Amino acid sequence: MVLSPEVVDQKADGTAYVRFNLYWEHSWKDNMRSNWDAAWVFIKYYYGDLKEWNHLYIDTDPSVHTYASANAPMLMEFPEESIMGVNRCPGFFIHRRDGGNGSNEIEGIKIKFNYKDHGYAPTDTIVVSVFAIEMVYIPKSTYVLGDGVSTNTLRTIGSDISIGAGQQVSDMGIITGETGWTFKGTPIPDEYPKGFDAFYIMKHEISQHAYVDFLNTLTYDQQMARVPVSPAAADKSWAMSFGSYANNFPQYRNYIRIRNGSVNGLPALYGHSIDGNDWDRESNGGNIACNFLNWDDGLAYLDWSALRPFTEMEFEKAGRGHKRVIRGEYVWAFKAGWPVQVSNPFIDPGLATEVAKDPDANYLETGKAPWVMRCGAFAKDSTTRYESGGTYYGVMNMSDNLWERCVNVSTEDGRSFVPNHGDGMISMMGSADVEGWPPVAGGGFRGFQVSNRQYADLSEAARHPSYGFRGARTAAGLKTINPEGGGTADAE
Repeated sequence: MVLSPEVVDQKADGTAYVRFNLYWEHSWKDNMRSNWDAAWVFIKYYYGDLKEWNHLYIDTDPSVHTYASANAPMLMEFPEESIMGVNRCPGFFIHRRDGGNGSNEIEGIKIKFNYKDHGYAPTDTIVVSVFAIEMVYIPKSTYVLGDGVSTNTLRTIGSDISIGAGQQVSDMGIITGETGWTFKGTPIPDEYPKGFDAFYIMKHEISQHAYVDFLNTLTYDQQMARVPVSPAAADKSWAMSFGSYANNFPQYRNYIRIRNGSVNGLPALYGHSIDGNDWDRESNGGNIACNFLNWDDGLAYLDWSALRPFTEMEFEKAGRGHKRVIRGEYVWAFKAGWPVQVSNPFIDPGLATEVAKDPDANYLETGKAPWVMRCGAFAKDSTTRYESGGTYYGVMNMSDNLWERCVNVSTEDGRSFVPNHGDGMISMMGSADVEGWPPVAGGGFRGFQVSNRQYADLSEAARHPSYGFRGARTAAGLKTINPEGGGTADAE
């Protein structure tokens, strides 16, 4: 949760700071696993009466960014990338410095930027909005790909050979050696993310509140592309309702509505509300994962948030970790789980406290009614990996809730993927425009068992009540700062 964002300390040289407070629960750092959760933080701004939002690029010198206080010492990590021909920093990670777990309460974060870099004078007044996405760090390590028994698994399990530099996995075709990586004899480009190197992945699927945040920073034309219902529709209209799904739409549990419809070509204002009257996030489905997202919706969100899609090989690494496989396992390291019951499934439905009525449940069956539930609903401070339905590294809902959209390895479009990050800005017509990202033909679905590739090559462009999205970010090249002392260091 981000509170009290404001621009402060404007100076004649064009520099200023965005100051805000940041809080989130269920945080951790596990030194034994070299694994932690973090917040990916980025900033949008607008200037003038039209309120067209743009991405705020921050100072590339990590040492100029600080925070005033925190309940636990924090580290901050900053990327520097070529964006529109200039080295820029589109956001930053912040996470615990030391091992431990609990809530994070960070106050007085100050992020420096320069007005002149964005084409404005030092005396101009801009309005800022700060966004934070919970992420999980997946460390660099070898791991096992495939389990030998799941549908279309990438390998058979003659022996548990890990994938890493120079090692070989045979039979189903993922091979390393002198000729490099191949899939059934077809070369995989070196830049294709294979899961061996470190990366961050979103802890949760995109929530309905997060998608509303995204929609509310877009122009009318961009909104038109990212929802199936026109932004000019009547107030309180369901934004994601279309076709046959419009019949009794609330059963699909997507509560995004047009709060105020577009007038004279201005963008609509979106919210989420079960009854069309109360728009509070905590009581109106904002924490439920956002379904009805197609491939282009997801890519646009990732471009806007300066993230990237992840590959199906990274999916397996995030799900299994570096451990030996269990044949047919789900991400919680068992071959079975306890599903949410279809009849009378939830306690506190739609609230921030929504949980399964059955206390033993640890997953919601993907693609089946009641379709979708609150992100991370099975996890609590005291739950085990099995009880939470989480992965080895603590990523939530990767074997349940909504289908995971991944860049596949078995099509030419998928193998052409270059893991460039979004630059924070989408096209004028509302689409991602990142070089190297594949079309829908290069993206499929993963879910159920960690190694199940039943729909890994499914080229599905439609929206569906069981389709969601999450993203990732490469961890290499980040510049790390300890605001409490210790200077900066470049990460691997």
